[in-house]
Amino acid sequence: MNDLKKRVLAAIMAAGMLALVACDDKNAGEVSQVTSSETAGVPETDTEKEELDIGKHKDYDKQDAKADFFGGMILAEQDGSKRCMEVFRADEDSGSFYASELNTMKDRLGTKVEVYSMAVPTACELYCPANMRAEIDSQSDIIENINDSFISVKGVDVLPTLTNHNAENIYFRTDTRWTPLGAYYAGKAFAKAADVPYADISEYTPSKTVDYVGNMSLFLDYETLETLKTDPDEFVYYKPKAEYKTFYYDESFEFLTEDKFFEEVPDSMYDTFSKGGFYSLKLETKVKNGRKLIIIKDNAGTAIAPFFTSSFEEIYVVDKDYTEANVVEMIEDFGITDVLYCLDMFTITTQSAYSLETLRTQATHGRLEDNATDSDESDSDKDSDSDKDTDSDSEETTSGPQYIYDVGLNNSVGEVEESEPEAYLPNDQYEEPYGGGEEDYGY
Repeated sequence: MNDLKKRVLAAIMAAGMLALVACDDKNAGEVSQVTSSETAGVPETDTEKEELDIGKHKDYDKQDAKADFFGGMILAEQDGSKRCMEVFRADEDSGSFYASELNTMKDRLGTKVEVYSMAVPTACELYCPANMRAEIDSQSDIIENINDSFISVKGVDVLPTLTNHNAENIYFRTDTRWTPLGAYYAGKAFAKAADVPYADISEYTPSKTVDYVGNMSLFLDYETLETLKTDPDEFVYYKPKAEYKTFYYDESFEFLTEDKFFEEVPDSMYDTFSKGGFYSLKLETKVKNGRKLIIIKDNAGTAIAPFFTSSFEEIYVVDKDYTEANVVEMIEDFGITDVLYCLDMFTITTQSAYSLETLRTQATHGRLEDNATDSDESDSDKDSDSDKDTDSDSEETTSGPQYIYDVGLNNSVGEVEESEPEAYLPNDQYEEPYGGGEEDYGY
């Protein structure tokens, strides 16, 4: 266990009893982070507090709760609300492959490019009640083992930061993914590891939608789904005030159009980000520090890119399932300085991890060229909060077909579809835990 994790856990454990006395039943377990640093290891200086990223925390893993299994799910009642979360079981061989693949990528890229791993924990690692804990694998242990296996790759362990904020709205209760606020806190940990600036959450404009029921609805029986519908989530996302532009590309990284990063899809709110996350894209910012980032992602990484618009000159985003371009080529041809693997723990510890090798080794097609319109000459709207109620004026987005959903799904480019395509399903990372049902888990 690393030193940071020891310090965080020491502070939580020592402060827990004091907080329990002061809280009512709904807030039982909420930890005050203000205790004697001599007895609890709580930092005394502002610098030390910043390093720990103190937030609102509860010891959910130490509390029993009313909870039941539903196939590969747990439905628990916590804080007066219902939370649905996936049962996490890991394939150790896949985790080992993931570490080996990133080591290979780093060796291939050499010393001029930094490679980072952000293993995004699933909700059950932070919220599984004590009485159900024996039924899941420890993601903390797996992340620690993976990070210990890296040679020159930098493992960014975001679990301590997320744990410190787990009493905040960082994971949906009705969706398999973290919230944009969770992505913000994780991005802050990465920015510190990469030694780049990171804008405070106050530098973003929040937008909120109520009555959100996420993708858990795809996997629950009718009765359970109706139960969740009576206790929906709030969906809050954050638009940067910093000025930037968003360029979209097809699966072979051929330029398609310039458009907005955020555009609400009322019936599928997570598709608000980058048209559902199926495209490759580039965010071009006003930062001038010589740093260019590429994010290799699955569903977990869809919401994180805008939080780096004050950190890097350019941010490229590619999805592991919808990219046919060779990622090594992209890194070399576009002058990438930093590579971030931002992946869900189900991707890292299931067969989905093996698709990362394909990204590195698939056939090349000659030197890649970024044919996006030069930002200094474009008349299109900036993707900033000041333009949130206006459409882009660029030719690419106001005339001709709009490229939504189909790119990367059927390897063709077509016009906007009136409804969500049949191919729109959660990442294949979810096939293993859901596919087998109760029998696979011995219930």
